[in-house]
Amino acid sequence: MTRLREDDIVNISSQLKEYDNQLLLKVGKTLAGIAAHAIGRTEKEIYISHEDIVAAVVPMSCGEGIINGFSQTVQKIIEFMGFASFVTGSSDVGGLAEAVSRGAKVIFLGDDDNFIAVNTSKGKIVDNGIATGRGYGAALDLMAGGIQGKEVLLMGAGPVGTGAAEFMASRGARVLIYDIDINKAERLKEAGFAAQTVNELDEALESCNLVLDATPAAGIIGKEFITQSTMICAPGIPLGLCDECIPLVSGRLVHDALEIGVATMLFEAVV
Repeated sequence: MTRLREDDIVNISSQLKEYDNQLLLKVGKTLAGIAAHAIGRTEKEIYISHEDIVAAVVPMSCGEGIINGFSQTVQKIIEFMGFASFVTGSSDVGGLAEAVSRGAKVIFLGDDDNFIAVNTSKGKIVDNGIATGRGYGAALDLMAGGIQGKEVLLMGAGPVGTGAAEFMASRGARVLIYDIDINKAERLKEAGFAAQTVNELDEALESCNLVLDATPAAGIIGKEFITQSTMICAPGIPLGLCDECIPLVSGRLVHDALEIGVATMLFEAVV
């Protein structure tokens, strides 16, 4: 899991409504709509059945320590999604105890290696990497007007790429997997998804208009690969597009640091 910096998240809370509107324009769904699509439900189903659930976010101090504003930002996203939520006053084990004692049914907590949501009633654990991949796969499916029968280039075969491959294959896409570690790409293909691996990234970028970039590599997509038909969903931090590409694809680019991942985690955890 990429460790975020305070600069990556400092403006998220204040810009949630604006980002929601941008998503509506680009993919035809809001943040909640994308998250619901990612788990195969409708927003109405989720809110009617689970509107009374309370979520807690527990700050964790292990590893490199607490990222300033991280827990508060996650809480604001949950609140924006329509669920009651709070950040515990204590961190670590004390925070977990506080979350349970205050009646939280879904608890978010993360360290340097894992960021999860736990449904305490169902014993269910949702991993941020997998959920983020599903959420971005859903965003690409919506933005493209459906990906059934279409080639999609998936860059990155880690947890985010795994979640994306699972979702996109389930929607009937022809998934092409690229990773600098070909063994990781092969293992993902062998997990049972309808996919194939590619060895040459430039060739794949030239032939694919639909791209999901789940890598932590900056500037690996150059402007020579951007056309009027290019659509990119990029959960990777930092963004894999060269700076000069962004204006060329701005209306067909979905990229954020936390929002889609947390929204999908939340909906998957509550159902």
